[in-house]
Formats: sequence, structure tokens, C-alpha cells
Amino acid sequence: MQQTFKHKWLIPAVLLFSAGLFISSCQKKFNEPPVTGAADVVANISIKDIKARYTSGAPVAITDDAIIEGVVSCDDRSGNYYQQIAIQDSTGGVLLRLAGSNHYNNYPVGRKLFVKLKGLYLGQYNGTLQFGGGVDTPYLNQGGVTLLASNLQDLHIIKGALNQPLVPKVVTVSQLTTTLQDKYVSTLIKLVGYEFSGADRSKNYADDGFSGNRIIQDCSNLSANKITLRTSNYSNFATLPVPQGNGEILAVYSYFGSTKQLTIRDTTDVRFTGTRCPTATGDGQISLGSTSPFLINFNTIGTAGLPAGVYVKQDANAGYIGNEATVYNVNFNTGTAWNQTSLGFKNFASATGLTATSTSTDQTNSVNRALGARQTGTSSTGGDPGFAFAFQLANTTGKTNLQLEFLLQSLDASGTTVGRTTTWRVDYGIGDSPVNFTTVTTTPATLSTTFGPGNFANTPVTVNFGTALNNISQKVWIRIVALSSTSGGGNRPSTGIDDVKFSWN
Repeated sequence: MQQTFKHKWLIPAVLLFSAGLFISSCQKKFNEPPVTGAADVVANISIKDIKARYTSGAPVAITDDAIIEGVVSCDDRSGNYYQQIAIQDSTGGVLLRLAGSNHYNNYPVGRKLFVKLKGLYLGQYNGTLQFGGGVDTPYLNQGGVTLLASNLQDLHIIKGALNQPLVPKVVTVSQLTTTLQDKYVSTLIKLVGYEFSGADRSKNYADDGFSGNRIIQDCSNLSANKITLRTSNYSNFATLPVPQGNGEILAVYSYFGSTKQLTIRDTTDVRFTGTRCPTATGDGQISLGSTSPFLINFNTIGTAGLPAGVYVKQDANAGYIGNEATVYNVNFNTGTAWNQTSLGFKNFASATGLTATSTSTDQTNSVNRALGARQTGTSSTGGDPGFAFAFQLANTTGKTNLQLEFLLQSLDASGTTVGRTTTWRVDYGIGDSPVNFTTVTTTPATLSTTFGPGNFANTPVTVNFGTALNNISQKVWIRIVALSSTSGGGNRPSTGIDDVKFSWN
């Protein structure tokens, strides 16, 4: 009986005790704050100051209790980063090299992290500073560091709050440097007014089996304001075509040796939806379509640049299409007077509707534009001979008896004496980069433009290719080209072309 009594007393007691534990456990969970980093973890050094400890050579071991905090600016969600993430604070950014994959599950873009650096190593990879778990011995003198092992990551990286503000700095390419302590390296930046170069517009973000290096540039200075966009061929957008317009791009900046480069998180960082620069860089192809004729005028050259498939070349010869040509004032967004004597291709007023004595104001106000050119000097300086107006047809599949018509304009009738004469011809080549060009007969048979009074002209030209370009499945280049030096003495003429028309059966 006593034993039975004991059991009867024990059962309620156990139940009461268990219930207390359950209530206590629930109460503890209810009171716990969300995971935002342990309360005792506080950054005691900025990213800028910790980066200053490395200057060159072997990686630097962090032996003190240095702690940084930063917001993740780039993770590995898209595959464009691999075994690394970038974090930044208000003073700069740095990479963390991490073994494993899918780090975005723990360290997504926008999450604040606290990094206990004691026991880690600060080094570099061709200029970009990074923390790793050890010294990469084969690359000791280059600052190589190894990945931080997976089992050590939680000891060094404390997860903080999610969705922290990450505002990109609006910069210019000239503000970005290739120095170890550059404040923009491994941080999110924004470039405004950029677009993919003409040479890269037909490409995907990356190459088949290789990472892609694509050039983006702005309108103001093509040679100076350009930078490489680097994309891993393992990224989930590697095979997507690059966007065709102009706009802004968000990206994480880095450099490799002397090459400035950008990395995007995904394609939403590239917002190229506006009108492209009116630049000299030809791009694209002319697709003749199913309805003849195909017409090209140059009335929008000041806002849209060269029409697709139209190129300007210099240094052309009988076996070479030519190099990208000089364009006066870098691009075509400003109209140029006929008597402007500098070298280059230009945005001229068309001779149609104007006269030899039309003023510069009349020319500026004219909405009828022509693609113009003025040679100077000799071929060694990119001028005389070798200028070409070139057209790239995608193909002539299903088309016969191709014919070209255009207006050849001799524009500069200023001065009191006659100057030089430029002789032009029309020829064609087949393929991406033809090494053989065939000259064709034109009407009129001689095509020339001459400087000076009495030589203002707006000449209709017709070119019949006969059967030579029937049903060609490859690219076809057709050019109006000056392959011989100008004749005579004095000034060279300003030449324009307008109202180009391709027709066929």
C-alpha cells in the first residue's frame, strides 16, 4: 500500500515539474530577440584601417582581437562570385575567402556581418585585398591566402541583421584607381550613362567555357571612360545577351593588375534601357528583310549615332576593311560646319535643300543630316588615303540583283581657290573580315569630291552588283572608300553621303 501511495504522489509531481519546464522553455523562446549578432560583438576597427596593415609581399597574420563589421555587397547566389563574398562599411570594402558554396543562405546581400579577424590572414589577389584562413604557400610573395575552412566560419563570422541599407556610390571611371587601398575596391558603386561597346553588343555576358570580359563606356570620352565588366561563365546569366541600350550599372569594383573591372550580382544591376551614345563606333548589321528597298538616312545621327550596320573606317586598303575611324569631337552629337578643317568623320548638314553659300547657322538648323568626312595629313596619321563609309549586310540570302543608291556630296565650297580632289570607289568583300575586295562599276563612273568654289555638288550614285552578291549566306561588306591619295594641292574637301538605299529582286 505504501508503494502504491508513493506512485500516486509521484505522478502528479512529475507532471507538474514537466509542465513547468515546458512553460519555462516557451517563455524563453518568446523573449529571445531575433538573431542580429551577439550583444558582446562590437567592431573595434574599420575596414579601411585593417586593410592598411597590408602593403605588399606575404600575407599579414592578424594576431590581435581586431573585429570589423560590414554589410554584404556581393554574394554567390548567381554564381558570379565563387567561394568569396564582399563586405563593406563606410570606409571601404574587402573580400572574405570562404570554403564551400551557397554562402548566400547565411550571408546574403544586405546582411550585416561581424568578423573576428584574429587567426585570419590579410593578403591580395593581383591587387584586390582579401581575408583568408591561411597562407597560400605557392603564392606567398604575391600575398596569396587560402580559403577559410567551413568548420571555422561560424567562429569568425557572426551573423547580424538582414536587409541593411546598401546605397551605391555614384562615381566616374577616373575616380577608380588600381591601388591597394582604393576606397571603392570591393564596394558597390554606380556608373551613369554607360553602355556596352559596339564590339561587344553582339555577345553574351560570358563566353562558351570562358569568363567574359566586356567593355562598357560612356559618351564623353570613349578612350578614357571605359571599364571591363567581368562575368564568370559559371554564373546563371552567362549565356544571356548583353543589353543594347545606355543607362546606369550597379556593380562591385575590383582590379586585376592594371585592369579596372566590375562584377554584377545579377542582370538587374545592368539598367541599359535608354538611347545609346551618338558615337563613332559602328555596330550591328543591316538585315535587308523581305521588302525592298532598305533605306538609310542620317537625320538622327546627332541623337542616336550611326545606324546599325554602318561603320566609319580609316587606314583602309585593298585587302583590309580598315580601323575604327577618328570622329571629330569624339561623337556625332554636335553638328559640324562644312568648312571645319579638322580630321575625322562628322555630323554634317545634308546638301539637299541647301546651297554652297548656306551659313553655318543654316547648316546647324537643318534637320536633314548627312554622314560626313574630312581627311587631313597622310595615311600614317590616319588620314589620306584610307577613309571609308562601310556597310555590313548580315547576308543576301534569297535576294538577287542587289543595287545600291546614295547621294555623294561635295560640301566645302569656301575660299577663293580650288583645293584637292578625293576620288572614291565602291567595292565589296565577303565574310567577317574580308581580305579581298572587288571594285564595282558606278554611275557616274568617276566619283570625286573637290574643295573650293564651284565644286559644291549633290550627286546621285547608282551601283548595280549584278549577280555577284546573289544569295550570299555570309556577311557582306560594301564600302565607299578613298584608296588613293588626294590629288592637287591646298585644302582637302568635306565629303558627305546621304539617302543610302539598298534594293533587290
